[in-house]
Amino acid sequence: MKFALIEDQVMFRSMLRRLLVEECKGKVVFEAGSLTELRENFPLLATVDLLLLDIRLPDGDGLDVVDELTSQRLAVPVLLLSSSCEDYIVHRVGRSFVQGFVHKDEETKVLLTAIQMAAAGGTFFSPRFTERKRALSNGAESFATLLSAREQEVLRQIGAGLTDREVAAKLGISASTAQTHRRNVMEKLSLHTARDVQTYALKAGFTTMDRLQQ
Repeated sequence: MKFALIEDQVMFRSMLRRLLVEECKGKVVFEAGSLTELRENFPLLATVDLLLLDIRLPDGDGLDVVDELTSQRLAVPVLLLSSSCEDYIVHRVGRSFVQGFVHKDEETKVLLTAIQMAAAGGTFFSPRFTERKRALSNGAESFATLLSAREQEVLRQIGAGLTDREVAAKLGISASTAQTHRRNVMEKLSLHTARDVQTYALKAGFTTMDRLQQ
């Protein structure tokens, strides 16, 4: 089996590489620590059996790259890895075309099972993920129920501290439309201040402290 490995933590990536070579009897044909490096080497993905992809990377979000792979018709199976399992992450993973998700706190045997299942054309989502997904789907007051897909994207941006003009430029909408979305998001989630929005966005996984500090 041939693997591509995208993980920014050097020590953890080294451990994963050894696992793929020694336990899975495979070969890591490409590895990197950023989305930029991955995008520059998209053609290599056509030669691999499985892409192991971290979600939180220094220059962006691994789930955004999954969408890019789909748009470019690169049919490489993807197994997501993350130490984050907040509601918004679970929601986005559930709507994506990936073969699986493994939380980094799971035992090694869980990862090995996921690799075997994904490489064989199946799917595997670790216990932490399935528990959160079940809770999210049963939550009548969750963002997944209350907000449209566009409002969720707006919350992702305003939760990171972007102004209405910045949100408008990023999403290709007018500033007034961005302002309307902001108002609707805050009303639907009963949020009253910008601080409330950022606190909610952090807790639910729409943003990270790193993004807020940029």
